[in-house]
Amino acid sequence: MKARFYTTLLVCIFAFSSIFSQHNPEQAGFGEFQPGQQVYVFGNEVQLRTAPDTSSDVLQKLKIGEWVKIIEKTPNSWPYNGFESPFYKVKYNEMTGYILGGLLSIQRKTLKGTHYYFALSKQGNTVFLNIRHVQDGTYWEKKTRLVHTDFKITVLGDKGVPNLDGILFVDYLSNTEDRENGGIYLFPHNHMLTEVVQLSQVSEAGNYYHSENLIFPDDHGGIPDKIFYKKEQGKNLDASSNWIQTAVETRELSWVDGKLIPKYNKKVPNP
Repeated sequence: MKARFYTTLLVCIFAFSSIFSQHNPEQAGFGEFQPGQQVYVFGNEVQLRTAPDTSSDVLQKLKIGEWVKIIEKTPNSWPYNGFESPFYKVKYNEMTGYILGGLLSIQRKTLKGTHYYFALSKQGNTVFLNIRHVQDGTYWEKKTRLVHTDFKITVLGDKGVPNLDGILFVDYLSNTEDRENGGIYLFPHNHMLTEVVQLSQVSEAGNYYHSENLIFPDDHGGIPDKIFYKKEQGKNLDASSNWIQTAVETRELSWVDGKLIPKYNKKVPNP
């Protein structure tokens, strides 16, 4: 039991440390883009202006998904969606103008031919990831709460799940072991994205770890047609006597009519 716990703990710590050490160039900060970068418009009817302020003349209105080329970041900024957002000098077709950084998508991901655009917003102390896509001439938006803003976004296939058209995974990155390193799984359904799981992974080296994972049918150890939820927790109660406590909780889940059932985080009933 002790050997198995320490092996698991060391593996978890090693994996967490490996992820913590990664640099995430895609999400360096809100509205931070580099000269020469091609960036997509997140807002709709976004105003390309003659100067980096909100009172300047409008050269052109851009639709969601159109792209501009970054020329430079200006020292001018404006509060937008809870952040102090800088203006960027950009090139659009043959025009040069200025756009507020908060109206540009920090990334674009494509899932089954549909383009998804991403931006951040903040309400009080809570930061959200706003996700938009256009379908049949209408744009749709999903808003999900973030634990922190160090993350990358990965597009996955259906992973063997029946009636699923793919997955968007918001993968938290961290440079400290006690910071959240889990992620958010979003599944498309009926023109919208459904937030199906917010997973948590944190550790305190040598003392404690908490890890939640989803194992899909196509993954090693996966179960056909099922999504396998696994939560592991372990802590060292007394290092001098090797007093170790571990707990594992598992559950088989199904994707049915746009819902993941049963609830993966349902509290364990009292005996």
